[in-house]
Amino acid sequence: MIAPVSLASLIAADPVQALKAAIVARLGALMPGVKIVSHPGRIDIADVVAKSVVAAPGVAVGWTRIRARRLIDGGYGLAVEFAAYVVVEDAVVDGRRVERETLGLALGHRLLAILEDADAQTWGLGNVLPPEADPAPELKPMFTVRDAAAGAAYYAVTWTQLVADLGRSLFASDRPAVTELDGTGIAPFADVTFPDQIPPEVLALLRQERA
Repeated sequence: MIAPVSLASLIAADPVQALKAAIVARLGALMPGVKIVSHPGRIDIADVVAKSVVAAPGVAVGWTRIRARRLIDGGYGLAVEFAAYVVVEDAVVDGRRVERETLGLALGHRLLAILEDADAQTWGLGNVLPPEADPAPELKPMFTVRDAAAGAAYYAVTWTQLVADLGRSLFASDRPAVTELDGTGIAPFADVTFPDQIPPEVLALLRQERA
């Protein structure tokens, strides 16, 4: 039975916000020189052109949809559809002029590479699964020729990840694991419970097996 939870506790325990913060932090470490920010939702092209989202070159990380996914053990997970918006404009890099499309492709490919890396793709969190293969992470342009004429362009890298182990499993138990059999000298068995009275011949066999 689900119990009442205060608003402060709900905010502190929100798994999506924690995941989003971990993504922003990891991308910031893996993409030095690129501004990485958190964004609350979908990006409007007018905001990009006005540079009110993030200065180019930059990446704004947001989510577009969250779906609850029931697990077979009675718990549930959250399938979060993320979007990393890549904002670029023509720039000078190491003394060389680079077109916005080149920058957009380079940053987009870097994001895809991070999402495919076994060490980086779960963002250091133990309850997050790797990006789903269907649909697979993808890079796509999100602007028109008219938008590009305003001086900036943006692309989007989208992917879906599951935050698992939420809720209570049907197999969860409040019974503490057995840690010791008093007076037997037998090593603990975390997954096995013993009756209160164990026949002496059984204890002898267990001691022999231990030896």
